Amino acid sequence: MNEKHSRPDNAQRVYGQVLHWVSTLGIVFVILGFAIYIFELFPLKVPISDIAHNWHLGAEELNRQFHLPTGWAWVNDMLHGDVLSFASIVYLSGATIICLAAVAVVFFREKNVIYTTIAFLQILVLVFAASGIIGSGH
Repeated sequence: MNEKHSRPDNAQRVYGQVLHWVSTLGIVFVILGFAIYIFELFPLKVPISDIAHNWHLGAEELNRQFHLPTGWAWVNDMLHGDVLSFASIVYLSGATIICLAAVAVVFFREKNVIYTTIAFLQILVLVFAASGIIGSGH
């Protein structure tokens, strides 16, 4: 087949379509989360002025000073503007997992066992890494 006229296969097309919608929705979430944070439409865990005054602190010290949750405990505070803004970033960082899940379905339907397995293993590794089970050396 002539490379100039080659077309993407079904898996590439699905991955691209899902990535387009996931990233578009992610950008909308980031903008909304930022607006909610800046305009303080929901109460904040840490006021913006306190962030500016404590900018010199490391994350661990800031968490300790303001009694902020660590790990995935932030999920329980979703009705706070700063946490909601953070959640939009978490969603956007999970875009790869969503795309891989969609393409894994394509591979499965095509009975492509090797690619289905690879996609599934990639999803497992990403979910495992995001889970925080293995610390980052702290």
